Amino acid sequence: MFAKIRERQAERVEQDRRAGSRVDDFLLTKEDLIGPDPSQVLPNSAPWAKLQELIGLEAVKDSVRNFFALLETNYQRELEEKEPMQMSLNRVFLGSPGTGKTSVAKLYGQILADLGLLSNGEVIVKNPADFIGGHLGQSEQNTKAILESTQGKVLVIDEAYMLYSKNSTDPYKTSVIDTMVAEIQSVPGEDRCVLLLGYKDEMEEMFQNVNPGLARRFAIENAFNFEDFTEPQLMKILEYKLKDQDLSATDDAKKVAGELLSRMRNRPNFGNAGEVENMLGQAKSRYQKRMASVPASQRKDVVFEPKDFDPDFNRGQNASTNLANMFADVVGCEEVVEKLDSYQKIAQAMKKRGLDMRKHIPSNFVFKGPPGTGKTTTARKLGQVYYDMGFLGSAEVVECSATDLVGQYVGHTGPKTKGIFDKALGKVLFIDEAYRLSGGAFAKEAMDEIVGLMTNEKYMNKLVIILAGYDHEMNALLGVNPGLSSRFAEEINFQNMSSENCLELLDKDLRKNNIIVTELARKTSSQHQEMRGMIEQMSALPSWGNGRDVKTLGKRMTQKAFANMASGGDSASLTAAEVLSIMKTTLDEQRARQNVAHTPSSSSSFPPMASSSGPAPPPPSMSTSTSQSSKRAPPPPPPPSRPGPSSERPPPQKTSTQRRVAKPVTSPRPAQRDAGVSDAIWNQLQADIAADLEEKRKAAEEQRKLQQNLQQGRKAGA
Repeated sequence: MFAKIRERQAERVEQDRRAGSRVDDFLLTKEDLIGPDPSQVLPNSAPWAKLQELIGLEAVKDSVRNFFALLETNYQRELEEKEPMQMSLNRVFLGSPGTGKTSVAKLYGQILADLGLLSNGEVIVKNPADFIGGHLGQSEQNTKAILESTQGKVLVIDEAYMLYSKNSTDPYKTSVIDTMVAEIQSVPGEDRCVLLLGYKDEMEEMFQNVNPGLARRFAIENAFNFEDFTEPQLMKILEYKLKDQDLSATDDAKKVAGELLSRMRNRPNFGNAGEVENMLGQAKSRYQKRMASVPASQRKDVVFEPKDFDPDFNRGQNASTNLANMFADVVGCEEVVEKLDSYQKIAQAMKKRGLDMRKHIPSNFVFKGPPGTGKTTTARKLGQVYYDMGFLGSAEVVECSATDLVGQYVGHTGPKTKGIFDKALGKVLFIDEAYRLSGGAFAKEAMDEIVGLMTNEKYMNKLVIILAGYDHEMNALLGVNPGLSSRFAEEINFQNMSSENCLELLDKDLRKNNIIVTELARKTSSQHQEMRGMIEQMSALPSWGNGRDVKTLGKRMTQKAFANMASGGDSASLTAAEVLSIMKTTLDEQRARQNVAHTPSSSSSFPPMASSSGPAPPPPSMSTSTSQSSKRAPPPPPPPSRPGPSSERPPPQKTSTQRRVAKPVTSPRPAQRDAGVSDAIWNQLQADIAADLEEKRKAAEEQRKLQQNLQQGRKAGA
């Protein structure tokens, strides 16, 4: 301590002599004893001034000001010979990537050095990998060596949450935490400052599950919270980086860059200032590619154009045209297109006024309708529509089913559902057959989790959620959770396709492969009327799949057209008669399947399936003798054309005693010959079956004779 006092005195004396003042080498002032007055140091501190100039970070700046105000209070208390209030230099920095945690950590350390709280003030940045050893005992050695080398300095541990293993206990990481708790005391006068940097959720989870002593040495409740930059702040960062690198951009280019950053903010793990730097790097690359054809002598200062930041920068102006082209191949979607077009116009109008459209454009939808009516197709196109209007950060659609959301055990559903939401952040989340979430405890838990996540700031208005299913089932689902119906107020109903719409879709599908059947579009022709009648008969069946079945028809007709071409035709073509033939064949197949599905089989040898709502059905009866029942399984049934020997003679009459002991050997049901079985194998199988039945008949006959002999012996003895 006295060495530090002498060092401060020597520095003061040297400064006074340089200024030409008379000094007393034996005088110790209050500044020499307890350090400089913080209120006098901070205004002249270059790191403090630089911290104030940083864009944004208002919450961090306020936290730093409060911290230094406490230092000033303690300085005055020491002058009054009062006990200073306890405080620690160690801090936790929480925030998303690119929010300036590392930059502020370096400035923070330099300010502490200016205040005389650290003897050195150098900032050392380490990662968890620098602490973790490869064998037992090495983690402790590495941690102690790093802490010893940072005496009097600022130690920054970036991504500190990686010192904790979420799903398993890592002894090497645990050793690092335990050693830090033992070596870092966080007491006044400790000549070291340790800063733990990381993302908020991960850091809070680490503090809850590791050595409790870590929370006492690093008060996470007093952490410096680095908030994500707002869009105006991101634009200021862009302006600063352009000026710092002697670059410039047109006003239109800056506007496009702002729209691009607005979309990117909805993506998971948005990089904030780092994202601005990445965007600027891509702009440089596109600029160089654009200027490659310009002679070097004619190139002037680098001025970015809108297409340097985003090659498709005018997608918003062409949104209506793009929307019409996007749904050109979809039949019967006029109502959907009209609704989406109105959303795009609202978005454009709000952008012109500088308003946030995300609060006024629906982002949660319920798609209702029969199968094959275009629910999935519309959802996939919706991603591009919302990306073009600037709502989403990606046009990607994340498709899942109820199975992907429901857990397999208690506590599994919540994290599983949250993982799907994280994956879909900034995209479209399409939950197909969502009505399956209405039954079962785990399914209802998933539905409750969805409602909760939708109100979370992390996900609210940052992704589009679509629940799809059939009308009646979806209505039942919306009644499961009281808050579900209000959060999914926007419904899009998909109706069964008319026969004309089906033929129109079929015609478009065939034309994609240059297969033209004029009768499909000629509504007045007799063949067209006949085709329409075929479609109406198909649509009357319960298994009708609308557009899905039309696509199946299109595939069969395409195959037939190219088969005609392979047989010597000049091009892939179809006649109206061939189209009608394929339709009739498909109709017959669907009718046959429908009949099979509704006609119970009386000859099936399989027992009925047990039901959870009633007792299990009894097992089928099996004919066998008591002497053989426990040794061999029932034999395969013989074919109907070759009955076994047991069917050639009637079984002998049995007495009442015999009926209680032995059961008659009966012929099993006729067997069906599977496809692909050769005659030799089939004949051998039947011979084996016949031999087995003959053996059983002989065994039953011997048993009968033994019973007769036994009865005769009893009579003779009587």
